[in-house]
Amino acid sequence: MWSKIRISLALISSLFLFNEASAQYDQSSYSIIGLGTVNWGGYSHNAAMGGLGVSYGDRLFLSNGLNPALGAINLEAVFQMGGSLDIRQYTQGQTVHNTTTGGFKDFGLNLPIKLGKWNMGLSLSPYSAVNYGFINRNEGGGPEGSTTVVEVGGTGGIDKLSLTNSFKLNNLLIGIDAQFLFGSIQKEDLFFLEGLSQAGFGNTVVARRQSFHNLSLGVGAVYQLPLAERTKLNIGGFYHPEIKVRQNTLTTFENQTQSGVAFSTDTLVFDEADKKTVLVPQKFGFGISYEKTRALTIGLDFLSQDWSSYRDEDGAAETAYGNSYRLALGGTFVPDYESRKLLSLTTFRFGVHYEQTPFLVNNETIDDIGLSLGASFPLNAVWGQAHINLGATIGRRGSVSNSLVRENYFKVHLGFSLQDVTWFTRQRFN
Repeated sequence: MWSKIRISLALISSLFLFNEASAQYDQSSYSIIGLGTVNWGGYSHNAAMGGLGVSYGDRLFLSNGLNPALGAINLEAVFQMGGSLDIRQYTQGQTVHNTTTGGFKDFGLNLPIKLGKWNMGLSLSPYSAVNYGFINRNEGGGPEGSTTVVEVGGTGGIDKLSLTNSFKLNNLLIGIDAQFLFGSIQKEDLFFLEGLSQAGFGNTVVARRQSFHNLSLGVGAVYQLPLAERTKLNIGGFYHPEIKVRQNTLTTFENQTQSGVAFSTDTLVFDEADKKTVLVPQKFGFGISYEKTRALTIGLDFLSQDWSSYRDEDGAAETAYGNSYRLALGGTFVPDYESRKLLSLTTFRFGVHYEQTPFLVNNETIDDIGLSLGASFPLNAVWGQAHINLGATIGRRGSVSNSLVRENYFKVHLGFSLQDVTWFTRQRFN
């Protein structure tokens, strides 16, 4: 019951209180709901194309972030890592608040086990992110002359460690993705009175830590249909079945002095021995792309995950969850891949996306729309072929209607990729 009250309190009638110093790659007022903001997948270069990556991949970069089958296109070993900076403005009624957060997002390594036939990849990326903070003031809710204040905050999320095996059978690519989901979400509610000169009224803190872990499997496939020299049509898809993720919960109740010093603590819930789970719904996606190798690509992706099927640790549905889907249209352009000039060899990226997020507040869906641009700049690296991946997304989530929160955001995507055929090649001569 309190979780439903918290969502209503935070999203309908609150001011904002985000932690400016938090070091997470993402933030959203709506991440107060359920498992937070879900990451659809992909690396920094995918983000610069609106998230495109179900049917299209480039052998110079990691491409198995959305579809495990695309790991088979890498003929050389590829290492990649990236981070993200999120600048966001929140508007609710006449209240406007700005926050900035950022940090490490993902890394991955893909290795050719049998050249042109079998690749194996290992990666770490976020599955969901929680990063929110609100403050609610209620004058007259306590003793005369005081204001009741409730601060609601949350951080953390679930991470995904993936081991992919990708196979190339002529024009057909097949991939299997073994995932280990793990992580924790910390939520804290602070209650205190404001405006009292006398002592006697302290603070109360209710803190909840949810820890998650379990294994899951996913599959993907891509068919590359040759059209002409260096030109092909890619058709791909992936599927991840629903999974029961193990959850442990620790909830504590703490009394503090007005200065914040704790003088009593009680454990309300500690279910480490209980085998409780949350049901995460199935996810699937389809994509089609037209590709002229190292020249031009344009593609369209559709991804879907019905979060109305989500069940919490007590087997109850989340009323603030609904069906979610995402459309991404994007592509790349390389001016002249045979040139030696930097800008001629640079891969320019573009994309747009529309997402119906899983969040349902006051029976209203929360939509997300954005425009992305970016580029991958080649580096003259003596240890291999390297690229700096730089991109940006400007977008909007939610609206100010029905007392909801509108989020205008600007995201910067920064990544580094390194490709080298010699790392795992047996030396024939000394």
